[in-house]
Amino acid sequence: MDLSPRHRVILKALVEEFVSDNRAVGSKTLSEKYDIGLSPATIRSSLAELEDMGFVVARHTSGGRVPTERGYRFYVDSLVTLFELTIKEKQRIQEEYLKMQFRLDQVLIATSKVLASLSQSASVVLGPEGSLDTLKHIELIHVNGNEVLMILVMRSGTVLNRNIFFDHHISQETLYQISRYMNDNVKGFDVHEVQNNLIPQMMMRKDGPEDFVQLAPSIARAMGAESMVGDNLYIDGLKNLYENFKDEEDHLENILHLFDEKHFLRNFFTEHVPMDGVYTIIGQEGDTKLGGVTIITTNYRMGEKRIGSMGIIGPQRMNYNKTLPLLEFTSKLVSEMITKLSR
Repeated sequence: MDLSPRHRVILKALVEEFVSDNRAVGSKTLSEKYDIGLSPATIRSSLAELEDMGFVVARHTSGGRVPTERGYRFYVDSLVTLFELTIKEKQRIQEEYLKMQFRLDQVLIATSKVLASLSQSASVVLGPEGSLDTLKHIELIHVNGNEVLMILVMRSGTVLNRNIFFDHHISQETLYQISRYMNDNVKGFDVHEVQNNLIPQMMMRKDGPEDFVQLAPSIARAMGAESMVGDNLYIDGLKNLYENFKDEEDHLENILHLFDEKHFLRNFFTEHVPMDGVYTIIGQEGDTKLGGVTIITTNYRMGEKRIGSMGIIGPQRMNYNKTLPLLEFTSKLVSEMITKLSR
């Protein structure tokens, strides 16, 4: 449903006043504080119309009105004015990353800290699945008899060990040759690409070591033999969430329960990894568990590949003017840093 210019002006002012003061908003407040150009009586009549349309609701018969989920949805989609982050805010974000040693996990921890601090809400950052982490180095080492240890050093700093058992003894010299050959061809690619594309292609070529074609299938299987997904959910700002919802016990209990279980958040943010842009999910349009809550989410990239997502979780009365550009700026900065790490 579209709104008239008058309804739009009044709804915009009401949402921003409620976000600022967290109190039901009356016609007198809007008339005195905002340059609407309408009398309190006209504003009062328009508020009643907005209530009939489901954009605002009166908590008490004699009090003012507050936005509904529908009102927030219309505001975010059609009325919000995005503020530019200040130079100081941008510097603060960048300085957090300069403290890190440029490992992927440290970058994501810093991201969750920055988002929570600047938004005064909770933050969630979903790290990439292990299969999307790119290879920096691979080494094959003879252990004993037919057993070989495969060491995978990832760009994130993670080191993975895989034991491979062949049906005959493999000399260390052969393993050195295969290690060098693979490093020349697979470093910089993620494990999924190596398993499913690169190794099959290399097996069809004639430039590899003599035993490579025979051993390659076992090497590929070993890369995916164990789950490479670790604890890749980074959360910060739960204290902010408590402060935001401490007067709304029913909402507070529900949202803290989500953070306790984590699987809901992991699944929720996983769904937004492949989706470009900044998404705002308001209340129960995201899930019945999210009454009174807004989640703003976006993804981040390694080069052109979408590998993870991040978001801010807070009350529906959050400051959208600042939170939306904060998330967009941070995701671009994180994408640039992770792309540099992968090279």
